Amino acid sequence: MNAEIARSALTYYDVPNARLTFLGQSQNTTFRVETPTGNKFLLRFHVGIESASDGSHDVWRKSSVIESELLWLSAIARDTELAVPQPVQNCSGKWVTSFASEDLGTFISCSLLRWVEGEHLEGEPTAQQIRQLGKLMAQLHQHSSCWSLPSGFSRPTHDVEQLKSATSQLGVLVQNGTISKDDYQVFQKASTQVQEFIPNLQKTRDTWGIIHADLHQGNYVLYGEEVRPIDFSRCGFGFYLYDIGESVGDIDASLRLNFFEGYTSVRALPADYQNIVEAFFVGATVENFAFHSTNPQEYEWLSRAVPYVVKNHLHPYLQGETFLFLK
Repeated sequence: MNAEIARSALTYYDVPNARLTFLGQSQNTTFRVETPTGNKFLLRFHVGIESASDGSHDVWRKSSVIESELLWLSAIARDTELAVPQPVQNCSGKWVTSFASEDLGTFISCSLLRWVEGEHLEGEPTAQQIRQLGKLMAQLHQHSSCWSLPSGFSRPTHDVEQLKSATSQLGVLVQNGTISKDDYQVFQKASTQVQEFIPNLQKTRDTWGIIHADLHQGNYVLYGEEVRPIDFSRCGFGFYLYDIGESVGDIDASLRLNFFEGYTSVRALPADYQNIVEAFFVGATVENFAFHSTNPQEYEWLSRAVPYVVKNHLHPYLQGETFLFLK
């Protein structure tokens, strides 16, 4: 993906004389767009690093699935005071733009969103910032639980089947020597325990809905003391406590209760939330590692991260001990 293709994509939008800056490539390929009048946008091509060999990531590239993400973002911007990436329609009034690329020899889809001003956190967050993060997540869940889905709304589900697929994908790290067979077997055993646990949870409007599913430190920015969410590309259906499990593992244990103080200032939590969050943390970790296993540049990091998680998280989880919360 190059700047020439990005400039071709911008001809479908009312964004003249823009300056492009390549940002990176992960699930999507992204560019910052700046106009002479000072407007800023994020241009996303829904083509990223090589996906899993079973094609399980292809669903995220469907136009209807991309459009559904943008519909939720538009609704959040309309219904709340949260600063989120607001989608921009193209000159034909569509949220998603698909066009043929001669360079790539295929059709590609892109979307344009207004830039969210703010800075990524440098260093460790404060207790107040973590409290604000918890409040933000609760506000997203509150909107999700009250929002009526538009006709045709379609996003992937963060469920047992996704976890099974991710666990299988992790096997490639054993085959290429990145992790040991013993560590992989621990991941398999922990994943199976989570898979058996999830069906016992009830799906209600208070427990299940559209979730961000990736609200870690890299996916929010600070505007003063305001925490602003970005990168909703993994949003989908799931338990609200899965969303929390995905996020709190990125937070130091001494600060995690601040997250829940912020969350419960907006929404209530079940009495046994800690056990459920830890199970979802395990599941989210499996899925996160599986995603990174498709990128050879991540192998060195995974070779260190996997043994750490096995020792500090998975073994305690399998032994029925708490590991995310201070004892």
